[in-house]
Amino acid sequence: MSVCRRLPLSRVLLKARSHPSTKQSAKIMPASTAHFHTTRPQPERSTRDGDELSQPLEPADLRSFWDKLRPEPSTPLQPDLDIGDLRTLLSTIIHKKANGAVAMELHTQQCCTLYESLDNVRRTKFLHTLAHEFCAPKGKAREAATAYVDATKQSEDYAQTAHLARVLRDSLTPQYTELFDQINRLPNGFAFLVHMRADMLSHIRLVRDDTACRAMSDALMKKLETWIIGTLDLKRITWNSPACTIEKLGQYESVHAVKSWLDVKRRLGSSRRCFGFFHRSVPMEPLVFVWVALTDSISSNVQSILRDREPMENEHDAKCAIFYSINSQPGLSGVDLGNFLIKRVVRVLRADLPNISTFCTLSPLPKFRSWLEQWLTEGLTNPPANIVSTQAAKQLMDLVPEATTWTMALKHIMDSRGWTSDQPTLSAMEPVVLALGAHYLVNVKRSNCAFDPVANFHLRNGACLHRVNWRGNSSYNGLRQSLELMCNYNYVLDRIEHNNERYVRDGTIAVSGDDPYIARAMALNAKL
Repeated sequence: MSVCRRLPLSRVLLKARSHPSTKQSAKIMPASTAHFHTTRPQPERSTRDGDELSQPLEPADLRSFWDKLRPEPSTPLQPDLDIGDLRTLLSTIIHKKANGAVAMELHTQQCCTLYESLDNVRRTKFLHTLAHEFCAPKGKAREAATAYVDATKQSEDYAQTAHLARVLRDSLTPQYTELFDQINRLPNGFAFLVHMRADMLSHIRLVRDDTACRAMSDALMKKLETWIIGTLDLKRITWNSPACTIEKLGQYESVHAVKSWLDVKRRLGSSRRCFGFFHRSVPMEPLVFVWVALTDSISSNVQSILRDREPMENEHDAKCAIFYSINSQPGLSGVDLGNFLIKRVVRVLRADLPNISTFCTLSPLPKFRSWLEQWLTEGLTNPPANIVSTQAAKQLMDLVPEATTWTMALKHIMDSRGWTSDQPTLSAMEPVVLALGAHYLVNVKRSNCAFDPVANFHLRNGACLHRVNWRGNSSYNGLRQSLELMCNYNYVLDRIEHNNERYVRDGTIAVSGDDPYIARAMALNAKL
């Protein structure tokens, strides 16, 4: 594991703007000369310049900026990937053709070094070959299944039946799982597999019908879940943490983009907390992390947290802990770490700050607008009754005289520009969007669970739906995803287990607080 060192901001910005991209050629290296890297070399240690902290990042794509902070791997690239040589290398590892454990480790290192040297197109070829040619062999599985069925019908030899069952199980296990096992034994192998799965998920998003790669991604996810157990350490991340750790916060932040180093410093400052789970083999890189704001009341607007230049002077005066962003590495998508992280952080905060009695989130509704646009298309001419009050519907229709229904008026306003800057329009939109947001969270389901993924996550964890917040996120992303709506989920500690049991059993949503829009949606739910 390379040593993380602090990086002066002037060098960071210069390197991000001027680092040349080079195209070189590479080939599969001999096993004896292979070298395996999962982290890139770190710049020299230095202090941060206070003046530079206030400078905003120039690149428009913030994620691209964070990705460019480190130099590219020095391993040369090859013009094309030799699939024949790749098959041979993978077969040697998976079928254990190497002589001895040392040779096997060297071949595995060679495979990892090759993968890291490839660009996205060649990595896709690598993953396609692995998923399609090293899955579970259908012929062997069919023969093993036939032998097992015949044995159970014709013989009562339990030893033979157990042996054939083991053969059948092995024949149904994809061959590439052996490669994953070998990589995990390497130093930093776990981190390598997390990043490899992120590449798999990126490919699946582009090629949705690649079921073989999807199956391989699911198999690797199950492996990662197993390997994580008992290997995670909870750490608080502060401004004094290693620079490479702080850098990862910006790189992996997917809810509220980090815009500058000053932005990071503010989020790690007074009356703020950041906690992460770290794998013991990658102690500088958080697998999942959560941002927390300590406040005197339940927050309704995320900009008030992100831009707060005068936080609470005394943290012991805080009454609430607001979890306003939870993020994990892309390769761990589907691995339920956020649930354990929140519970551990609540335990730590209760021990450090016994004055805090409320643990609440300020959460996005990432699929609300896309659901609403589809719903409006289906119900323009005959809108359902009782979701929106008659008075709110009339006020909205008064803004669009040509509209014959309030749904037509809503769609017209949503499709227009500049409505968020017009106060009469905002006043008319507020009760309608809040009512629709509450209805979406309470009544729109998928297999008896909340349709919204963030709502399903918190409700399954035992939280209560507390409040929907008008203009809770006034950023462009907030408008694009949810018409600037956000909501609070309240973790009432003595109700968590009961809430979780009811939600998992029959989809019952627990409620706290007295939000009138949630109450209306719950009453409508009782009639459905």
